[in-house]
Amino acid sequence: MITYAEEDPTVFFKELAPILPEHYEELCVTKDFPLEPDLDAYDRLHKSGMLKAVTCRDDGGLVGYIIFVVQPHLHYRSCVTAFEDLYYVKKEFRRGRTGIKLFQFAEQVLQSAGVKRIIMHTKIHMDNSRLFEYLGYKNTDKLFTKLL
Repeated sequence: MITYAEEDPTVFFKELAPILPEHYEELCVTKDFPLEPDLDAYDRLHKSGMLKAVTCRDDGGLVGYIIFVVQPHLHYRSCVTAFEDLYYVKKEFRRGRTGIKLFQFAEQVLQSAGVKRIIMHTKIHMDNSRLFEYLGYKNTDKLFTKLL
């Protein structure tokens, strides 16, 4: 049975160990750097109330997640904004509406936390634009990366 919940990221991060390498291999476009999440920084963000994490579980096992950094936007102080840090759903759970429901549940969590705007990203090689458009997001920016 699929369930969705807001969770303490510092607790469920321990469960990410087997999933993160799969996530990294599929989606990371800058493999010049090793996968080494700064768990202390995530913990500080969580303790300051700036981190929101939503999970998707199948019979208790972690199969998907979305993590947001939440704060007033630097350009629009009155607009509390959720900046997506990362999201992932294991391949075998991408059929049906599991991912859609995960994003919809995350929106409810964020709205109840006072968030007024959500900013999502998608990879060029794994383009989720159709999903975001279906969910009502507008394509407003392009993101560029350059290694120095």
